Amino acid sequence: MTRMEKICLYLAMGGAVILLFMFFFSTRGVVDYARFKSRQEKLEAQAAIAESQNSKLEKEIHKLKTDIEYIKHLAKHEHEMAAQDELVFKEKPPN
Repeated sequence: MTRMEKICLYLAMGGAVILLFMFFFSTRGVVDYARFKSRQEKLEAQAAIAESQNSKLEKEIHKLKTDIEYIKHLAKHEHEMAAQDELVFKEKPPN
């Protein structure tokens, strides 16, 4: 190989290395693609969780609007209310 061929070969190899480096680490390279893909998967998982919570809240809202037994249950167990014909016995806390 002549000296000129070696220089051309080294320049071509250097150019190929630079192109590969740019391909992987540039603004729209493979590394950014992998990072964005990972972020997209996390956001999709969060969206699925939010969607299930929304569905659960919609069902509860529907129950609160239509189901009188559910309202009575909540009043009795969460707000410590009693119906007019019920007696409530409370324990005294120990002193």
